Amino acid sequence: MIRKSRHELPEDRPINMTPMIDVSFQLILFFVLTSTIGGVADSAKTKQIELNLPESATAEKTSETPVLVVTYRLVEGQPEIQLNDEPLAGLAALGGAMRTAAGQDQQPHVDVRIERTVPYQDVVAVMDSVRGAGFSKFSLLTLTPGLGGSK
Repeated sequence: MIRKSRHELPEDRPINMTPMIDVSFQLILFFVLTSTIGGVADSAKTKQIELNLPESATAEKTSETPVLVVTYRLVEGQPEIQLNDEPLAGLAALGGAMRTAAGQDQQPHVDVRIERTVPYQDVVAVMDSVRGAGFSKFSLLTLTPGLGGSK
């Protein structure tokens, strides 16, 4: 008579494959849902995220006399950028104009006003231009609820 140890399975008992199949199915489902399928989306269409900027009831008032104010908005679908209410040729000109306007002040206060209807990519591009000009600290202005003005 052959003795079996406590840890051996009897020869007539099959291995249960259900847990392994469940785990495999869950992994496949995870990868299918989290991956993007290339070529399905229209490649000629630009991807833009429309963002409605929120109002802020708890925002703190910035200084009354900011040194530099960058304004970015869309006028008839075309971007318009201004520095201290003076129009600029484009986003590429922003860095040089900011450095010129700052003069000797190494870290002037910078306020960035971006209109609510501007696509999110443009918001990021404006922030990158301000940082690229050497102004790593700046304020994004929000709307005060009920007043419709910037804070």
